[in-house]
Amino acid sequence: MAQTNRNRPKCDEEAGGREHFEDAALYDFEYRRRRADVTFYRRLADERGGPILDLACGTGRLMLPLLRDGHTVVGLDRSLAMLSRAAARVTRLRGSRRAQALLMRGDLRAFAFRPRFAFAIAAFHSVQHLVSNADLLAFLRAARRSLVAGGWLAFDVLAPDPTWTARDPARRWARTTFRHPTTRQRLVYTTNHSYDARRRALHIRLYYAPIDPAGHAAGPERVVRVCHRQLAPDEVASLLARAGLDLVAQYGGFDGRPLDGECDEHIYVARRSPSEDRRRSSGNPTKLA
Repeated sequence: MAQTNRNRPKCDEEAGGREHFEDAALYDFEYRRRRADVTFYRRLADERGGPILDLACGTGRLMLPLLRDGHTVVGLDRSLAMLSRAAARVTRLRGSRRAQALLMRGDLRAFAFRPRFAFAIAAFHSVQHLVSNADLLAFLRAARRSLVAGGWLAFDVLAPDPTWTARDPARRWARTTFRHPTTRQRLVYTTNHSYDARRRALHIRLYYAPIDPAGHAAGPERVVRVCHRQLAPDEVASLLARAGLDLVAQYGGFDGRPLDGECDEHIYVARRSPSEDRRRSSGNPTKLA
C-alpha cells in the first residue's frame, strides 16, 4: 500500500535517524577528520569526572578516547552496526580499560538508568534526530534521571541557518569522488536537502553513485536519508527547563567561543536541577508535560 502524504514525513523522519548509521565503516571514513568535538568533551569529562554515559555512542569515536583517559564509560546506541564496530574497537584496548567499558543497545527516547552518572554526553548532533518536542523531552528527562545530583549533560547541535535551509532542493552539492573503505568501490557523493517548516525538520539526502574507472555510471545510485530538527537557543533553553535541567553554559564552537549569530555549532552544558530535586522530594513535583 502506498504511503499517504500524512504518513510520509513521519516515515522520512524515522529513516533519517537510522539510515546514515547502517554502514558503520563508511560512517567512520566520512567523519575520520572530525576531532574538535572529541577534544572538547574530553576536557569537560576531565573537569567533571565520571562515570560517563555516552549517548548515541556510535562506533566509539568519543567513547574510546574517554576510556583511554581512564574514565568508566557506558555507551548507548540503537544501531547494531555501530555497536558492533564499537565493540570491536573496545576489544583492542588493554584489559584495564576494557573493564571500564559497557556497550548497550537502546533508544534515546526510552532508556533508563538509576542515577549513577556524573556526566552524560550526546555528541555530534545526535539529539537533532529527535524531531518532535515530545521526543526531545523524553530524551532530556531520561538523561536527567540517569544523572547523580548536580550531574552534567552536554550536547551539540548544528546551528540553524536560514540561508542554507533555503537552498534549491533540486540541486546537488558537495560532489566528491572516493572509494568505499571496505568494498573499494568507486563512488560519487553528492547531497541536497529540503526543509519542513511546520515540523522544523531538515530532510537531507546523501547520494552514493557507483562509477567505473572511466567515470561512467556503474550501478544504481544509493540514497541515504538524514533528518535534523532545527533547534534555536531559546528552544533548547525552554526544553531543558521543562525537563528539570539548568542551563549552565553554552558555546558557539568547540574552541569555547561565545554563542552568537555567527556560529556553526551550538554546544550546551546543563546540570540536573537542584530545585527540581527539592520539589520532587517534597511531594509537589512540577508538571512538566
